[in-house]
Amino acid sequence: MASIRRTVAVLSGTVFLVMIGISIITPALPQYGLALGATAFLAGVLIGALPAARVVLDLPAGALGDRFGNDRMMRSGLAIIALTSAVAVVAFDYWVLLAVRVAEGIGSAFYVTSSLAALAKAAPPERRGRYMGVYVNALLIGQVIGPVIGGAVVLAAGLRAPFAAYSLLACLGMLLITFGMEPTPASGARAAVDLAAVRTLLRDRSYLLVNLGTMGTFFLRSGLITTVIPLFIAFNWGVSRPIATTFAGVLITTSALASLITLYPSGRLADRVGRKVPFVVSLLLAGSIAPFLYFTSDLGSAIPVMFAFGIVLGIHGPLAAWNTDLTPARVLGTSMGLYRTISDIGFLLGPVLSAAVLEVTMVDGRVTIWPFLFAGAWAITSAVLLMFARDPVGQAARLKGVATKPETVHRPGNSN
Repeated sequence: MASIRRTVAVLSGTVFLVMIGISIITPALPQYGLALGATAFLAGVLIGALPAARVVLDLPAGALGDRFGNDRMMRSGLAIIALTSAVAVVAFDYWVLLAVRVAEGIGSAFYVTSSLAALAKAAPPERRGRYMGVYVNALLIGQVIGPVIGGAVVLAAGLRAPFAAYSLLACLGMLLITFGMEPTPASGARAAVDLAAVRTLLRDRSYLLVNLGTMGTFFLRSGLITTVIPLFIAFNWGVSRPIATTFAGVLITTSALASLITLYPSGRLADRVGRKVPFVVSLLLAGSIAPFLYFTSDLGSAIPVMFAFGIVLGIHGPLAAWNTDLTPARVLGTSMGLYRTISDIGFLLGPVLSAAVLEVTMVDGRVTIWPFLFAGAWAITSAVLLMFARDPVGQAARLKGVATKPETVHRPGNSN
C-alpha cells in the first residue's frame, strides 16, 4: 500500500508541474500566434498541432512503455518537452512555432500515455477512481495556478516568456520521476502496437462509446476554453493582446478551480454508483451552459459563467476510470494508448473545428454565437452516446444494492 501511495504521489506531483507549464502557455498561445501573423483559424491549428502529433504516437507510446518501462518513457517525454519549449522562446515566425508545437506533441505522447499506464497499473480496481481522482486533482491544481502565472509572466516579460517557464518545469518533473519513483517493470518485448488488442477493444461497443464521450470532454476543453474564449476576448472585448492573455488566464483558472471543487467527490461517487450518471450529467449541463459564455462582455460578467461551466465539467469524475473498467488487464498499456489517441482526436478537432467555425461566422471582425453553440451541441451529442455504454461499476453497485436490500415481510392481508 505504501508503494502504491508513493507511486501515486510522484505521478501526481509530476503532472502538477507539467500542467502548470502547459497552463502557463495556454492563454498566451493564441495571442502569440496572432502576433506572428496567424489568422484565427491558424491560431486554432497552432493549438491543435500538439495533439495532432499525439494522435499518431499515443499507441506506439503505450507499446514502448510496456517494453522499456513507463518511468523511462516519462523521462524521455519530459526531456523532449523541455527542449522544444526552449526552442519556442526564439521562434521567429508562425511556421517555426507550429513545427515546435508538433515536436512538443511527441514528448507529450511519451509522457502522458506512460504516466496514465503507470497509474492504472498501480491502482487496485476498488480504489482506482479515488487514486485517479488524486492524480486529476493534482492536474487541475496545476491548471488553476498556471494560467494566472502565465498572464503575469506575459505582462512582465512578453508572449515568449511562458515557454521558458514551461521548459524549466518539465526539467523539474524529469528529476522527480528519476529520483522519486521506483523503476516500473519492462517486458522487453518488441515495441509494436498490438493491433489485435486494438481491434478487440474497438469491437467492444461500450469501450468505443466511452472513449467517444471522453473525446467530447477534450473537445470542450481545447476547443471552447483554450481556443474560442481567448480569441473571443481578443476580438470582442477591445483589449490589447497582453491584457487579453491575462483575462483568458483568469477565466481558464476560474474554470479549472471550479472543476477542482467537484472532481474528487465525483470520483468517490463514481466508485460507489458507477461512472455513467456523473459523466452523462456533466456533459449535458456543460453543453447547455456553453452558449451563455457568448453573452459575456467583460471579466466581471464572464467569471460567474465560467465558474458554473467548470463546476459541471468536474462532475464527470476521473475520465480514464471508466475506460480502465472495460479493459482486460493484459492489454492495459495498449488500452491507455488507444484512450489517449481517441482523446487527442478530440483535443485536435476542438481547436481546429472551433476556430474554423469562429472564422467563417465572424461578422465585422467580431466573434458570433456560433462557435459556442457548436461546442454545446458536441457535448450533448457525446452525452447521448454515453447513455448506451455498459457501466461495470454501476452494474455491480446495483447488484450489491439488490443483494443487501431487506426482504419484504409478508403478512396475512398484505397485497404485496
